[in-house]
Amino acid sequence: MLSYRKCNPLYGYRWLSEGIKLFLSQPWPWLALVGVSLLAMLLISLLPFLGLIAIFTLFPGVVAGFLFASQAATERQTINFQHLVAGFKTAGRPLLAVGGQAFLVFFLILVFIMLGWREEVKHLVQLMQSPTPDREALMAGAQQLTLASILAMAALLVLAVATWFAPALVVFQKMEARPAMLLSIRACLSNFAPFLVFCVLLILLDLVTSFFLRLAISAFRAIGGEQVANTLALFFTFPIICAFLASLFAAAYISYRDVFEPPPAAEPAVEPAPQ
Repeated sequence: MLSYRKCNPLYGYRWLSEGIKLFLSQPWPWLALVGVSLLAMLLISLLPFLGLIAIFTLFPGVVAGFLFASQAATERQTINFQHLVAGFKTAGRPLLAVGGQAFLVFFLILVFIMLGWREEVKHLVQLMQSPTPDREALMAGAQQLTLASILAMAALLVLAVATWFAPALVVFQKMEARPAMLLSIRACLSNFAPFLVFCVLLILLDLVTSFFLRLAISAFRAIGGEQVANTLALFFTFPIICAFLASLFAAAYISYRDVFEPPPAAEPAVEPAPQ
């Protein structure tokens, strides 16, 4: 079985900072790749239900493409649109299997919630669709789904850690879908501390970016009015989202290298994880 390492908590900062550096090394190609992918996903999502299945199924392959782009950026090679399909060309079947199994878990979560809290969900949806929703009634309806929300979030968290390393393990280590997802779970749990640091830094980065974006939109609104502010908000928000996602994909590649690949001599040593 492929071994993995347990990194110290500060590696969470390293993953994010190195991911941002990879993005900044070639920002325009990164923005183009992520922008095209997002637009394609938005178009696919317009298909009722089938769009959701397609997004889940195709997403690991798209992530694999960004992993190849990150590898190219690390080696100072030019990023191009061929990287988007590199994952499907290299390991299309297991990547689709990762996405299919992820959707199956997601679907089972939805079925479980609908079976256990069907009336509560129906009541909350009716309240939300009301022309004049009662805030207190909405809060009461949401409280009835507290347990369901906790269980769903826990299941989605497991799904997230199962798919964090899985695309990289499939394309770089030639693993099949299920072993890759199981190994991803073990590796993520073993590196809980650096992932906690990584997630906290991501949240802080998101808060800071959102704060300055809101300030800019408020300034645009004061100068040019609501319509100008909305137009400029869309113009600025989409590239920022693309930059955020590009840094996240690059950080995923850096974390894979630190956890699964032998570190160069210049990098700090990491503690082997118990097997």
